[in-house]
Amino acid sequence: MSRGAGLDPGRSRVRFAEIRRRHGEIALGRYHSVPVAPGDSPLEVAADAFGAARLKSAPVRVGLTGSEVMMKYLPVPQVEDWRLERLMEFEVREIESRSGQAMAVSYNLLPVPKELDEDDTILLALIKEEVLDEWIDALGRLPVQAFSPNSIALYNAYLTLGDHAPETTLIANVGAGTLDLALVRGTELFFARSVTTSLEKRDRTLAERLGTDPGRAERLIHRHLDLRAGLGARLGVDAERVTRPVLALYDPLPTLLGGVISLCKAQARLRDLRLERVLLTGGGAAANGLTDFLGDRLGLPVEVWNPVAMVDASALPEDQFERLEADGPGAAVVLGLALSAADPDLYALEILPAAARRRRDFRQRGIYSVAAGVLAAGFLVADFVLTSAHAEDLGRHAARLKRDLAAAERNDQRAERLQADIERQLAVVEDLSSRFALRRSAEEFLAVLEADLPPNLWVDSMLVELQPGKDWGVDSGVVPVVQARGRGMDSELYAETSFTSFAERIKSRLADGENAVRMSSAPRSGSFEWTLTANLLAAPAGADEAPEEER
Repeated sequence: MSRGAGLDPGRSRVRFAEIRRRHGEIALGRYHSVPVAPGDSPLEVAADAFGAARLKSAPVRVGLTGSEVMMKYLPVPQVEDWRLERLMEFEVREIESRSGQAMAVSYNLLPVPKELDEDDTILLALIKEEVLDEWIDALGRLPVQAFSPNSIALYNAYLTLGDHAPETTLIANVGAGTLDLALVRGTELFFARSVTTSLEKRDRTLAERLGTDPGRAERLIHRHLDLRAGLGARLGVDAERVTRPVLALYDPLPTLLGGVISLCKAQARLRDLRLERVLLTGGGAAANGLTDFLGDRLGLPVEVWNPVAMVDASALPEDQFERLEADGPGAAVVLGLALSAADPDLYALEILPAAARRRRDFRQRGIYSVAAGVLAAGFLVADFVLTSAHAEDLGRHAARLKRDLAAAERNDQRAERLQADIERQLAVVEDLSSRFALRRSAEEFLAVLEADLPPNLWVDSMLVELQPGKDWGVDSGVVPVVQARGRGMDSELYAETSFTSFAERIKSRLADGENAVRMSSAPRSGSFEWTLTANLLAAPAGADEAPEEER
């Protein structure tokens, strides 16, 4: 069984969920949903609300949304992991140099088929380290595992709890001022992004129009808002009074949703893509008439997706179950965050400041060394109690064991670093050797052409490439091969005779000339076409006697 918890610090409501996964079943162990009063910090509300249970919580994945988190799509060649790490380090350093601030980052390959070229696409998420440090401090002793974009949490919730329909689907989490988007088809993620919207001004706008406070304006919106007014529907007096002042704030939503396809084509390099349906989640998805309003503007099927129906909530206390039922689609992000924390096989973007990441890695990877040290210390203490006469000897022995353990760990880490460095250097040497061999072959062949090419022959094209060594009787993996194609004209000297003499001179320059040179020729309507292919890797004949300067 695996456990994970999620925290969604939304602007109007903070949600916390803890799940348990066993044999493919997903059960909720805890669910809390706390309102955020105007002017309060969602993170401080979270720390206060969940402080009583925080020490017993599973590792918590915290959601990120809005303009705080930046997401970039980078085309990269298919390279080894260590090369990819270097590319990402360079990209992050460039961003940090422009912003002047340290960035907490996480990246992962985008799980979509390559439709434009053979390159991969990296999804890179960044946020200022000082922002995350402040958030971690604000959350107190809550066991934060990592931060993750809400859009990725939506994708993981859909992977686990969605229908995986073959249509290109836009999942949109409508929050109080933010819009989290995940564009999917089946189980493939095409695009993810969080943006801010004008809905953050909705409650304040209505409160100013009606001369009341934002809290009462929010309750009136939940009770009377009807967005079918944007389609020309006739409304009652109360619905008209509530809907008209805020209707303009909903007008940009169809443009934002429809523009996702254009952004995806540009940033994720997917050329043939067409949106086929929209699934709405989040607290704002329940707005009366929103599906009709967006469906009419987009010309697409728009539905509300409620992943709560796919989760076993039977173990929840009655008050938590009622809150979960009331939230409905609003729980989609927090469920996705909890699933991300519980299942390491889901798509991961885990963002942490550098110091917090080092502490987490130590807890996860160094636990066995710590446990071994604890067991050794326990044995020594017990042995000391039973054999007090040997206490001094056992103390020295324990100190020596600790020093040996530390030395062994340092040697193991040093060996791993040396092995990785050797592998990188071997790859660089192999690449440089191939480049040098190609350049050297090209230069030597050009010298041969300049010195020995007969005047009635000329070169049309020349190709330098690496070919399998076994094709040339060489034991090495690849050898540089030069291929020249040309023509000749019969004049005082026959072109074919000139070409044969030219090829023989090249053979005489090579130690294994007969096997290192291949030639072919054919007459073509008054002209003469010839092809000469040579492996110049072997040292030329007499190279051992060459002066030192020429070597």
